[in-house]
Order: sequence, then structure tokens, then C-alpha cells
Amino acid sequence: MKNINMKIYIILMFLSGVLQFSIFGLSWQYFRMVQAVHILSSSFVAIFLLLPYVNMHIYQYMIVKKAKSTSGVILGLLLFFIVASGFYLFLVGNRGSDIFGIYSYYIHLYGSFVLLFFLFLHAKKKVSNITKPILSTVLLLSISYPAVSYGKNVEKLTNIQLEEGVDRYHNEDWTSSVKCKSCHTKIFNQWADSNHRHLTGTNPYYMVMENLAAADKGDEFRQWCMGCHNPSAVTTKQKRSTHNMNSNNMPNFLFQSGAKELIGEFKTHGNSRLEQGVSCVACHRITKVDSKGNSSYSLDLTNRKKYVFEDSSSDIANFLSEKFINSNPLVHKQSYSKELYKKSSYCASCHDEFLPEPSKREIVSTFKEWEQSPFNNPNDPKKHKTCIDCHMTYLKDNKHSALKGTSTTGGAIKEDIKVHYFTGSNHFLSGLKSKEHEDQSIQLLRTSAKLDVEIKKGKVIVGVKNVGAGHHLPTGVSDFRELWLDITIKDKNSKVVFSSGKLKKDGNLDTDARPFMKVFADENSKPVGLFFWRYKKLLSDTRIPAGKRRVESFKIKNYKDLNYPLSIEVRLNFRIYPQWITDIVSRAYPQLPSPPVITIQTIKKRIAK
Repeated sequence: MKNINMKIYIILMFLSGVLQFSIFGLSWQYFRMVQAVHILSSSFVAIFLLLPYVNMHIYQYMIVKKAKSTSGVILGLLLFFIVASGFYLFLVGNRGSDIFGIYSYYIHLYGSFVLLFFLFLHAKKKVSNITKPILSTVLLLSISYPAVSYGKNVEKLTNIQLEEGVDRYHNEDWTSSVKCKSCHTKIFNQWADSNHRHLTGTNPYYMVMENLAAADKGDEFRQWCMGCHNPSAVTTKQKRSTHNMNSNNMPNFLFQSGAKELIGEFKTHGNSRLEQGVSCVACHRITKVDSKGNSSYSLDLTNRKKYVFEDSSSDIANFLSEKFINSNPLVHKQSYSKELYKKSSYCASCHDEFLPEPSKREIVSTFKEWEQSPFNNPNDPKKHKTCIDCHMTYLKDNKHSALKGTSTTGGAIKEDIKVHYFTGSNHFLSGLKSKEHEDQSIQLLRTSAKLDVEIKKGKVIVGVKNVGAGHHLPTGVSDFRELWLDITIKDKNSKVVFSSGKLKKDGNLDTDARPFMKVFADENSKPVGLFFWRYKKLLSDTRIPAGKRRVESFKIKNYKDLNYPLSIEVRLNFRIYPQWITDIVSRAYPQLPSPPVITIQTIKKRIAK
């Protein structure tokens, strides 16, 4: 009777494995249950029933009775390798780089069919001439299919589309990014201190701006900001990004690295505490994008193919969920990785910014600037650069240097890991938490421009060429970025005979500076300052398009009387926020330091006469 029971157990284990094959087209709802049942029941049967039985069976027949059975020996070896490979897949997984994981997958897959075949051959009753070809045919057909099976606007001020039939999300739908940390540790740590992560409650500039927008246009207008800065809050129909805005309360984790507060919140509250900013699933469950308005992208959180226990917050359930994913990560990968994510258009829905309808006037046009740039050249791969080629590629010695490594712990080695520092112009806020993030962003800034200088007929002529940015230099909102020329000329006695672009005592740029910027104005041609949503007219735009050179000319007084030789030093300086803006924000959040001035490029020249 025991022999029959063991055969039944093996066949049931086999069938629960076969049901996961794509030939059966099992829907994910059932597949995930079958997978969990297969792994857990097979582990129990193998440890407590099968292995003790096989041990006793070998002793009884091969040691005591000294029976000789070739099929029995093969069956025993197969069983050992299948059980061992199964436990390896469960405990370690098959993430891509581990050769034992790859071998374990194929041993477990193909060995199961061979095992079943030899199980029938080893049976006491003879296998008929009809049964043998049937078994052989089933074996061949089965191993031919080794693939695993798996089978409208939210708010009027945003353009986020949810999947059909879904009006809003629940907090639990927004899986915490902390759950990604154990398998994607390096990527999580990069993202944790990035500006994409810190777009709301740890960004004092944003909190002041959202409150200002609400005071000027009404609380509903917050949604216009939140669609990109805090999609989880918009889609769960919250009215503001964070409660910290209520009393100008800046959490201590403004300066805290590694998302420690997020990890702590998840341990205490699980998924019930909504994550702020742009989370892992906020990007990796976008299914469609365009550039037709703020946050014009489609999300799909409820149709994700989740493994058993994937939503659980208990330690044991999390452990099992990770093991289920690691043993068969294909479905997980397909759920969170799409070809769309490699395209520059993927970034357009938030990095092209529009005023709400009906005007839909463009505030930021970073993607459109790239479209018209020489970097958008798909016919010449050497010249073509997408957004991620610049903003998600590692930098070393002020050059893009592909980083070799893995995106998943134990995953396949890749020649160019797309890092999640999300390097850009805002080195300051990420730099408060991580010097590595700050360094990556500053290196990127220093790839952007090239200077040239000469003196002609009593004028200093400075050329600034945008050689590295695939968009205007700088890009972004109105006059919220400062890029300017700092010029100093000294005579042979080291006396300063010309100066421009210095900071005043209060930290603001002097009036003689030549910043590269755009200035928005209202209908009365008055600059709108912080109220950029009041924009009606563009007063000026002196920014530098990609691949273009802008020339600035400065007149030198009494140049004929100068004592030569002259020494010229020109710096292209950058500050992420002007001092006047930081002064406003620091009134609400006095612990906020002022952003430093970064020198992007420097050129020195000596003029004999």
C-alpha cells in the first residue's frame, strides 16, 4: 500500500508542476495558487514522506534482498536530483547569474518527466506495449512546452488613467517600495536618496509651492501638482500630499539617508501607511504615456500578477513570497518591466508640464526640447541618446561610464546597469542625504557645457555651447534655476579691471549678471515669480538649446588704458534655486540650508594685447 501511496504523491506533485506550463493557459489567479501548493506540499511530502520511504525502500530491497534494478537506481538518482534542485530553487532561486540556479531549473523541469517515465518502468506490473509509446509521446510533448504559464481621468486637474472599471485605489494597492529592497538592494538604496523618492514631504520647496498654489487657486488645485509629485495620494483621492504641510513641520529625515523612516513605517504599519513621492510601482506599473498634459500616463495596479503571500506584511509570509518569486521570477519580471521604460517618451508625461485646461500653456518642455535636439537621432546609434542614457547611466571622472553589475541580488551580470540615482540638476536635496548622489549629479552638470572667450574692441565675448544636455540648458520651471557667467579680468598688477556675475551680500545675483533663463509674466507683462501657474506671456528666454552656442558680450570701460597682459577667468556657475526662493522657503523651514553655487566649467586666458 505504501508503494502505491508514494507513486500517487509523486504523480500529484508532477501534475501540480505541469499545470504551471503555458500550454494550459492557466490564469494568474489560479496559477499563483497552484505554484504555492506545488512548492509547499512538495516540500512537506519530500521531507516527511518521500525521503524516509525511499531510504527504507533502498535498504529493504538493495541491502537486505540484494535486488538488482537498473530502473530503480536511475529512479533513485533522479529523485535525489529533482528534490535537491527543487529545494535550491525555493531557498536560493533562479535569478539569472547563478549557474546552479539555471541548472536546477532545467534539472527540475526535464527531470520530472524522466522521473515519471522511469516510475512506470519500475512498477511491478509490466508496462504494456501500448502504454510505452503513450508514455514516450507524453514525455516528448510535455518537454516541448517548458515555458511557465501566467496566464478616464481620476481628477480634473490630472490626466492619470486607471485600468478599466477602477475609479480609485486603496492604500493597499500601492505596494511599499520596501518590499523590493531584499531582492533589489542596490537599486533600492539608489532610489531611496534620489529626488524621485523625495518629491513631497521631504522636499521643503515643493511643500511651500503646493501650499502656495492652494492658497492662490484653492485646495483642489493641489491635484495639479500631486499628479507627478505624489501619484499615490492622487489615486487614493487624498486632498493634499502630506500632513507635514499643515504646520510647516519638516521631518528630521530631510537629512536622513537610506529611507530609514520608510522602512520603519512599513515594519509598523505594513502597506496601510501610504508611501509618498514616486515609488517603485509608480514607475513600474505605468502602461502608457503621452505628452498631452500633467501626469498624462496610465497606471495599472490591480491587474498585477502577484505571487501567493506577496501582499502580506508578516515576516514568514514575506519570506515565502520571496522564495516563490525567486524560484520562478519570469512572471514578476514581466509584471514590472516593459519596453516602454527604455524610451524617452516614457519621461514626457511629467517632464513636459502644462497649465490646466483650457489654456494648456506649456510650462516645461523638456521632452519636446529633446525631440528637437541632435540627441534624438535614431538613425545614427552613435549620436542617439535617450533620457536614460544620460540620467540613469553611471558617471565616473565627469564621463558616462557604463556600470557593470546586477540589478537583482544574484541576478544576471549586465554590462550597463541603469542606476536609479536619477541624476539631474538638483544635486542639492539628494546631496543632503547622500554625497554619492550629489557627486553623480554634479558630474552630470559638468558634462553639459563648453566655454570659449576672447577680447575684441574693448569687449569680452564669451561663448557658451550646450554640448551635453539633450534639452535646453537649463531646463525646468521659469526662473527656478540659475545658470550664469561669472567673469573676472585682472591687469598685470593683479588689479581687477572688470567683474560681472558676482553674488551680493544677501546671496542674490548682482544686477550685472547674465543668467540663462526664461521669465514668465502675467497678462500685464509683470513677472510671476513663484506663481508660475499665472503665466500668460513669455518675457524672455535666454536658455541654450541642445547643440547650440550662445554668445554674451560685455563692454570693458577704459579698455585702452589697461595695463597688459590681462588675465581672464570665466566661470559658468549654477545654483539649483536662487537665494530669493530659498529665503522664502526657509521662513517656513528654517532648518533648510542654502544651496551652494556649483562651477560647471572654467576657462582661463591670458591676453598679451
